[in-house]
Amino acid sequence: MIIELFTFSLIIGAIVGLLGIGGGILYLPLLVHYNFSFQQAVAISLFLNTIPNALPGLYLYYQHGFFDFNAGIIVASGSILGGIVGAYLGTNNYIDDKSLYRIYTILLLFTTVYMYLYYC
Repeated sequence: MIIELFTFSLIIGAIVGLLGIGGGILYLPLLVHYNFSFQQAVAISLFLNTIPNALPGLYLYYQHGFFDFNAGIIVASGSILGGIVGAYLGTNNYIDDKSLYRIYTILLLFTTVYMYLYYC
């Protein structure tokens, strides 16, 4: 299991660095497949979005002049507040696991349809 998780994480890390997507889109299904609870998978994904994934990729994009600091601060502020609200709801069982999976699946479907219709 450890070698499989490492191998998949290596692939997902490359995709995150290439596309700038939140790793949760890919890590959540992987971790749930390996019998982590939804909340455990979210916690691991949040950890990965801090230092391991974000900073090395951000540094390289910054070096090439692609990082807009002001926009980053605005988006980060909203994301921090939203993350607190979402984590509060998720850790205090305001939304049951089945509903979390449904919300996640619907989000993925809408994102897929949007990307396909507007960019493919």
